[in-house]
Amino acid sequence: MLIGLLSRTRLVVAGLAIIALVLGTLIYRDMFVPSKSAASSLNLYTVVRRNVTASITGTGNVEPQQQSNVNFKVAGTLTEIDVHVGDHVSAGQQLAAIDSTAEQNALTQAEANLATAQSNLQAVQTPLTQNQVAQLQDNVSTAQQSYNDAVAQVNLTNSQDATQVSADQNQLTNDQAVLSNSLLYQQDLQQLNTDKATLQTALATFNNDLTCKGVAFAAYSPQCLSEFTAVSTAQSAVTVDQGKVNVDAGQVTVDRSKLTADTAKQQSDKTSGQRSINQAAASLKGAQDQLSTQTESKPNQIASAKAQVLNAQASVDTAQQNLNNTTLVSPMDGQVNSITGVVGETASPGGGATPEAPGSQAPLPTSAASNAFMVIGNVSGLEVVVPFAESDASRVAFNQDAQVTFDAVPNLTISGHVIAVASAATVSSGVVNYYATINLNQADPSLKQGMTANATVTVSKATNALTVPNLAVTHTAGQAFVLVYAGGQQVQTPIDTGVVGDQFTEVTGGLNDGEQIVIPTVRVSSGTGSGSTRGLGGGGVRVGGGG
Repeated sequence: MLIGLLSRTRLVVAGLAIIALVLGTLIYRDMFVPSKSAASSLNLYTVVRRNVTASITGTGNVEPQQQSNVNFKVAGTLTEIDVHVGDHVSAGQQLAAIDSTAEQNALTQAEANLATAQSNLQAVQTPLTQNQVAQLQDNVSTAQQSYNDAVAQVNLTNSQDATQVSADQNQLTNDQAVLSNSLLYQQDLQQLNTDKATLQTALATFNNDLTCKGVAFAAYSPQCLSEFTAVSTAQSAVTVDQGKVNVDAGQVTVDRSKLTADTAKQQSDKTSGQRSINQAAASLKGAQDQLSTQTESKPNQIASAKAQVLNAQASVDTAQQNLNNTTLVSPMDGQVNSITGVVGETASPGGGATPEAPGSQAPLPTSAASNAFMVIGNVSGLEVVVPFAESDASRVAFNQDAQVTFDAVPNLTISGHVIAVASAATVSSGVVNYYATINLNQADPSLKQGMTANATVTVSKATNALTVPNLAVTHTAGQAFVLVYAGGQQVQTPIDTGVVGDQFTEVTGGLNDGEQIVIPTVRVSSGTGSGSTRGLGGGGVRVGGGG
């Protein structure tokens, strides 16, 4: 067992010695034995001319060149739908209809109003016959006579009323003079005044006697009873005296009443008479105006009648348009994309405006459902609408070339060109994008609206240009450099660059055809843990097939 252990130890030692010998040999070779060719360990690239392109990519959707949301302009109950989703329709083709009863009735009424207005205009414009003029003149004469009669009657009544009031006033004055000179009246009046004074004295005595205050008549004292009796006697005398005076002045009282009544009648007759005169004057004025307007030039009447005709015609046009709007027609050639509603449901007017893509009538891609009654798209030509990030959108411009592929149709690539780029951003979830519209140069029946499209847009291009691989270019302080290999040496050389493509960069100065440059190697790990180096191309070998 010990012998076996010693044998294994000698083997290990021998192996280690061999490894040390190999490593020593390699170190000696690297340090003291020169390389046969230093260039063979470098990745060199020979400067040649090629086309260089710079492109950006984006993902959008296939859209028709034109799309329209179609709606009724008036509300109503759907009575027919004449097309189906997927049908091809032509401009002006009927698509659907709603109940038009109300609109038809409105048109009928508007046409009747127009006929009336036209008849009125014709009547105004038609001259009168001689008999019609004579009738109008007779109307004026009759109205004038009625006015004259009214004025005469009123004047007569007013004169009679004034005479009667004057007579009443004279009679009153005369009877008042007779009364004033009547001895009996004066005696009765004097006795009335005397008895009134006696009554006032008796009242004062009774009222001032405090023993009579608050005492019932049955409990009056002899003095209170005497004072009360004196008041009653004086009151009776005054009443008798007043009666005598009233009898004496009876005729004057009658005269005053008659004067009052006749004065009131005079005022009432004046008011009533003036009203009659005013009515007769209005009738006369009306007859005169009718004669004037019917027989003289009447431009104002004609203008008014014409205006009424125009208003009535406008109402007819509106009613006719509303009736026409109960039938929905296609605004363009295209395909029916969607229909919202069935026969029997109510269709509402308006709504469903389509946001357009930049520089086109193609719709912007959107996930929102349209609330339009019907959507029609013109799929005879398709476009691709792509949102580009703001860093890329600034490089996209009109008429740039593009290559488009489609997720749903493998191995299909269609060329196109940029129509326009949106000037305003679309922000979604905080991400700023700008839509660009790309016109496809050819149609393909396998493409459908809404399909996902991947667009590669060539934003810059250089033809037959000196090029170097992008990996060979370094930058320091804004200056581009490459390592030029010449005479066994690597020289850092400044260059001027143009278009920077996906793999190659255009060189506009600093290099010549045929020069060799060094492409830096990239160290990668091998599966065993040892290192190896890789580079782009070898001596004079062109790397990559594109720009």
